[in-house]
Amino acid sequence: MQLFKLNRHWEPGYRYPFEKKRAAFESLKAQLGKKQIVELSGLRRTGKTTLFFQLINHLLDTGTDPFSILYFTFDEDHTTIDDLLAAFQKQTGKELKMDRLFIFLDEVQKLNNFQNQIKIYYDLYPNLKFFLSGSTSLFIKKRTQESLAGRLKSIFLPPLSFSEYLYFKEKEAMLSRLEMYQTEIEIEFELYWNCQFIETIGMPPSDRKEYLLSILKKMVYEDVPVVFSVENPSLLLRLLKVTAQHPGMLLHYQNLGNDLGLSAKTISKYVHILSESFLVNILFNYSPNLLTSEKKMKRLYLSSPSFIGVFADSVEKGKIAENVYLTSAQPKFFWRDVYKHEVDFINTSTEPPVPVEIKYTSSVRDRDFQNLFLFCRKYSLPKAQLCMKRFDRQVVTYKGLDVELVSIFKA
Repeated sequence: MQLFKLNRHWEPGYRYPFEKKRAAFESLKAQLGKKQIVELSGLRRTGKTTLFFQLINHLLDTGTDPFSILYFTFDEDHTTIDDLLAAFQKQTGKELKMDRLFIFLDEVQKLNNFQNQIKIYYDLYPNLKFFLSGSTSLFIKKRTQESLAGRLKSIFLPPLSFSEYLYFKEKEAMLSRLEMYQTEIEIEFELYWNCQFIETIGMPPSDRKEYLLSILKKMVYEDVPVVFSVENPSLLLRLLKVTAQHPGMLLHYQNLGNDLGLSAKTISKYVHILSESFLVNILFNYSPNLLTSEKKMKRLYLSSPSFIGVFADSVEKGKIAENVYLTSAQPKFFWRDVYKHEVDFINTSTEPPVPVEIKYTSSVRDRDFQNLFLFCRKYSLPKAQLCMKRFDRQVVTYKGLDVELVSIFKA
């Protein structure tokens, strides 16, 4: 096993040529001095490998011996951890029992039973620091939680936020001067919808569509079958197309099955696979009781609005804006009652929860506040948010409820 070609940092003075860093870099760096295994997960092409290389650069710049750092990807080779670390020791002269070593393993979910292999080294060699990456969440939720319980720190890497997009375009100053750049911000925001992956920034539309489709096909036909039992991968693409054409659609397995000529059970299974593979986001109808929420109706969005243009030529901008907010804020809930009153998202990362409506307009009417009011009255909540095309924050009062009007460009 020749490791030198995968570890360019073993060359004297070498640094990986990636200067611009995603926001998650600081979270990764903060884990360097801690014992826990770090797991970095997310879609393909969101920058997981680049973050690993940037972290290796940081280690080198702070005095770490290059030969104390191992990078390996299981995208091509599925060797065992034992064989990999044996080759590492032989080629670098490092001792697993004595040296402080940093082990970066990319696409590790492709290695069968990786969690138990790593667990042994974590328990017996406390001087080893493992960083793992993967493009599906199955190895987080199913395999890893039991075997690596208490040993794992999970970091999820979503597609680019709007602020990151502007940073990579060297236009980040716009966000601190929204009033000055109103027209430019709106133009960039709608360009950003299709460019949530770093390499798509500046691509011609036809090339971008082909690039994004290639990501989806690689995941559907290569990545997903490694960890899931998938008899019909093309069905995954059909479900992605339906979701792209109807972002935020109510998820009725029976109706969807009828449309596609399949059983509700099959549709449920494949939607679950898409969710576990980070390709779609399932939102639950909010209830303070989580079990109740999971039994109620659900909504379905793509994990990135950039994928919408791969399958659909014309989608309402308001729906795309919802998908943008979802990608950035990662809410888990919406709300819909028996009378069909709806609120787009319920942010449960705060206490108490905050209902959020998305209105891709520059002005609002009283009726735009009504469902927020009904939700807050039902659950005795003091405030709500309405995200819209504006360039400042303002609090208005509707029937005694404080509603914060916020800029969708900063959401």
